Amino acid sequence: MWPRGRNAFLAGCGDISPASCIYRDALVTNLMNPKATFFFVALSAPLLEKNHDPSYALFIGFLIVATGTAGWILWALVFRWQPIRSFYGRYAGILDGILSLVLAGFGFSMLYSFDRMAVENFS
Repeated sequence: MWPRGRNAFLAGCGDISPASCIYRDALVTNLMNPKATFFFVALSAPLLEKNHDPSYALFIGFLIVATGTAGWILWALVFRWQPIRSFYGRYAGILDGILSLVLAGFGFSMLYSFDRMAVENFS
């Protein structure tokens, strides 16, 4: 039988602190996520050129991981604030719908720009 409640989430932690366990699980989940890997590669590829030192690539990778970690920690701290949490609880469906439309707009914009670049490069 699987454990339930808060202990179910932290069941595999052993002697690790809950915050470290949650960070470890989130990091492993994102490293195994093909969308996250594609995003990381797409974000870092333009920054890396052939004539850079390999330490530059490691620095860029560290910078992306550090800023992402800081961003998610800030996001989690914002949602610990009760007024924000209750506002999101009331309007989650509407906010998620708006965000979905914004992301779909970004996706269509990228498709349009890729299509335009392909036409320009092959004509």
